[in-house]
Amino acid sequence: MPFGVERLKQAEQEQVRRKPSSLEEKMTNSTEQTLEGELRPSPTENPNNNNNNQHQQHDQSREWQPMARAWVSAFPEGQSVTGSQVEVWLDSNFGSLPADLQSMPRSDIIDRLLSIQDVIKHLNQEKVVNQVDPPARFQRTDQWIPVYAWLESLDQDEAVKSKDISDWLDANPQFKDQLCSRHSRYHLMHYIKKCHLKILKRRERKGLQQSGKEAALPNKETALPFQKTVVTKQPPPLPSNPLHNIPKDSELYAAKRDEALRKYEILVELEKKLSPMFLKQPDLGPVIVAVAAHSEDVGVQPLSKIAIHRAVYALQENASIKASPIVLGSKGEDSQWITVELESPNPSQDDWVAVFSPANFNSSICPPDEFFLQSPYICTAPIKYKFANESNFGYTKTGKTSLKFQLINQRSDFSFALFAGGLSEPKLVAVSNVISFANPKAPVYPRISQGKSWNEMTVTWTSGYNIDEAVPFVEWGLKGAIPTQSPAGTLTFHRNSLCAPPARTVGWRDPGFIHTSFLKDLWPNSLYTYKLGHKLLDGTYIWSKTYSFKSSPFPGQDSLQQVIVFGDMGKAERDGSNEYSNYQPGSLNTTDQLIKDLDNIDIVFHIGDMAYANGYISQWDQFTSQVEPIASTVPYMVASGNHERDTPNTGSFYDGNDSGGECGVPAETMFYFPAENRAKFWYSTDYGMFHFCIADSEHDWREGTEQYKFIERCLASVDRKQQPWLIFAAHRVLGYSSSYWQQATFGEPMGRESLQKLWQKYKVDIAFYGHVHNYERTCPIYQHQCVSTEQSNYSGTVNGTIHVVVGGGGSHVSKFGPLQPSWSVYKDADFGFVKLTAFNHSSLLFEYKKSSDGKVYDSFTISRDYRDVLACVHDGCEPTTLAS
Repeated sequence: MPFGVERLKQAEQEQVRRKPSSLEEKMTNSTEQTLEGELRPSPTENPNNNNNNQHQQHDQSREWQPMARAWVSAFPEGQSVTGSQVEVWLDSNFGSLPADLQSMPRSDIIDRLLSIQDVIKHLNQEKVVNQVDPPARFQRTDQWIPVYAWLESLDQDEAVKSKDISDWLDANPQFKDQLCSRHSRYHLMHYIKKCHLKILKRRERKGLQQSGKEAALPNKETALPFQKTVVTKQPPPLPSNPLHNIPKDSELYAAKRDEALRKYEILVELEKKLSPMFLKQPDLGPVIVAVAAHSEDVGVQPLSKIAIHRAVYALQENASIKASPIVLGSKGEDSQWITVELESPNPSQDDWVAVFSPANFNSSICPPDEFFLQSPYICTAPIKYKFANESNFGYTKTGKTSLKFQLINQRSDFSFALFAGGLSEPKLVAVSNVISFANPKAPVYPRISQGKSWNEMTVTWTSGYNIDEAVPFVEWGLKGAIPTQSPAGTLTFHRNSLCAPPARTVGWRDPGFIHTSFLKDLWPNSLYTYKLGHKLLDGTYIWSKTYSFKSSPFPGQDSLQQVIVFGDMGKAERDGSNEYSNYQPGSLNTTDQLIKDLDNIDIVFHIGDMAYANGYISQWDQFTSQVEPIASTVPYMVASGNHERDTPNTGSFYDGNDSGGECGVPAETMFYFPAENRAKFWYSTDYGMFHFCIADSEHDWREGTEQYKFIERCLASVDRKQQPWLIFAAHRVLGYSSSYWQQATFGEPMGRESLQKLWQKYKVDIAFYGHVHNYERTCPIYQHQCVSTEQSNYSGTVNGTIHVVVGGGGSHVSKFGPLQPSWSVYKDADFGFVKLTAFNHSSLLFEYKKSSDGKVYDSFTISRDYRDVLACVHDGCEPTTLAS
């Protein structure tokens, strides 16, 4: 239940003096105790004074809570209040808040105000629950209502089969088209089956309750299944525990023990603060709960939900798990599907299978200064996971099932572990055999990018070879010509290079070695082939497969040039693992659409929030593998976002921990970009008739800063006669977005205050942003005012900049705010990307395409001559003189 809901509901009861509802009777004791603990006076306080203070705070609460409820209730039904709207309300009503709230961190106050909305929703929903038993829902959109109705009408005890779902969808094409436009076929089947399973469970509970009323003793059909006690095998402590060889009466042992207790207390306190923020769910097993809670759990890194540090031994003699084949990539493949067969004598719906790499995941791979409270001392998260009943709903009856995983080469071997107890209380039941790629260290996942000059291309890849084992290089040349070889530099990073948990703790995984080679003096518009190589110390060579790319045009060259722009794509698993939180639902659709149209793409800009690894380093391999078909063929240019850079007290302009402690290190190492300083993620690059200025929204960009000076130099340096199309891009919305409502204004107000005069002075055509997970286009705008009434065919003088939010690359979609500003021309809360096509120096086509089908849903053209760029406009005139 969201933080503060319990307290607000108590205030609601006092306000209207009504009897407790069924919802209130379900409030958890843990939440009540936490809140009571907050109000209980400390031993050092005067109890009488404390009672007076509480009485005053209670009076203030009675004043501000009805006012806040009235404000929330004023919003249209079905429309949620956003955090930015709450901030605006807080600024206007801060003096009315009780003293205890005023002294709280701003984020906590916002959470409490948002919880009022949840109370109102719960009370409204409770009335409906008392009247009608609602269908099991995991998606809160109207297009799912027919699905729920159909599932409710089925009279069967087993989960619906895939064939039945397909038949129903084929018989109802109007619903099929809507659903398939937003979900892959795999996930659509997966969601519907899980939803039906929840319906069956609800019916089963309802039947048991009804039977209990009708008979004092349960009959044979309604009796709960007998769970026999299973004796678990407790292995002896592993010798690699750092304290085993330390005398218990020594000062070192006492210091280590005290340190461990402090860590444990911190974790417990953190858990107390975080747990009330998540809605309590019925005990239906993690698969059902996760599916039912998609809307509440959106945006949570799936691996962060696993409390792996709390894992305990519960090995069962008759439990087994086996993976095959044992050797992967025997024909040089970088990925392969494998089968995991498992058997458990005591199956449960919360059983799950984890994939670990390296295969030995016990304390032998833990840092020497770590201390654990219990065996098996697991200090690293798995790289992916699935619930055991994902593909076989009969698993809980038979105890047998098989799962399919797709593994990629990640420089180490793999093992699989069966856990009981769900994700929050994992109990290790069985461990599989070890499997591995034929050459785990092979060079993989090349990504190319523009160098610092137009005729230079960089090739970056990952391998398991350090420079003391092999010499990295690229063999390349014009297609059909004799190839040449260029050396590569090698980088990596270590656990202590990162800034905070989980990147330094359970999220850590060795990233391997990152190699970059610079291919110089390229001929323009030419097709090159290349392959990655490593020369071992014994003189033998390790090769990748052969790739190709087309070199960039000469700056200003008049030819057809096509550019892709998007942000916030993330990664997703083609085997369906990790996706129970619906983390990056559109990622694969975007990737697949770009691959399908790759012959019509020259360069790609991914403007921040790339992998969403959030401190789980293994996910960077997953991301580079996913984009390899694109990034190995066309320049894949990147920008820094909050999920790459932001970590408190590390120099980030925004002081959150959205990167999970990465503080920019993996992104700056995994991808090359032509910046002067890789730690300062801003740069310029040219592609034919385009000139791009890429800003770093996670470092200060205000007037007078180092980055501001770079932005002005970048915009001023372009020759618009040769490169007429001037593009600005940053991750956060430094311009305009009707979703991103901050301080009673839209977007980032400081961004506009600092940068809009530069956009106007240098006549920037289009400014792109991510961060907000949808699509929105403005009119040509300056100082909040549209400078043109045209919406689709712009021509003549450049009077203002068109601002475009294109953050729907794949992460969960963001809603739009309650207001419709006059400058917003087109918006779409869906996944998609933008394609720019320059036909010549006078004609540009802009297209917004949805990731679901690749079709164009918004477009405009710009037509103009060089003199239109030179023309004097408001705040964009060159100085003149009357002197002869």
